[in-house]
Amino acid sequence: MDTKQLKLMTLEEAVSRIEDGMVLGIGTGSTIELLVPGIGKLVNDKGYKLTGVCTSKRTESQATALNIPVIHVNDATHIDLAIDGADEIDPQLNLIKGGGAALFREKVIDEMAEQFVVLADETKIVDYLGQTFKLPVEVDCFNWRLVMRHIEGYIKGEVSLRMADEQPLITDNGNYILDVHLTEKVDPYEFHEFLIHLTGVLETGYFLDLATEAIVGTQLGVKILQR
Repeated sequence: MDTKQLKLMTLEEAVSRIEDGMVLGIGTGSTIELLVPGIGKLVNDKGYKLTGVCTSKRTESQATALNIPVIHVNDATHIDLAIDGADEIDPQLNLIKGGGAALFREKVIDEMAEQFVVLADETKIVDYLGQTFKLPVEVDCFNWRLVMRHIEGYIKGEVSLRMADEQPLITDNGNYILDVHLTEKVDPYEFHEFLIHLTGVLETGYFLDLATEAIVGTQLGVKILQR
């Protein structure tokens, strides 16, 4: 099975976690794009009263088109369940996220959620964070080069500005993304603390101690990981 088929395996399990009346945090990325129609069916076919809080403009547009009620995060007093993808998952269910450039809004919503369920295919399971995927860091456009130099002076690896159509990618928050390619293992807690205290850094792609469950599509079936 290819990665899309593995992702599709996780959707039924994810939808089964959704209960009528929930406020849902709805993530961003290729896996969630496959999930949102399933949420729409709960609303339109089964009459579920659901409210979505979306992590990106792209997800909000998709949800709205499927008649899923959506509110802004500032209007949400709580989130029952957040569902999102991940770029890497370590044995402790710590994550790297941000491949879809929505890491700040994702973290705001995932931190609010009582339960945070991650959907992934088995290629996203790693021994340690940074093993296969670059760490995204959302930074202000004003001093991104200064931030890049600080990071390059701290770690062994390469830092690049994420581009889109030959221009710097702009996040929904109007910022840039720096992608940090780590060439050796680092402590994610220490590296996050270093990064988050740099002036100009909005957020990092480390999602530490947040996920409560991972639903993973494998060649042998769906695997459930819990923290």
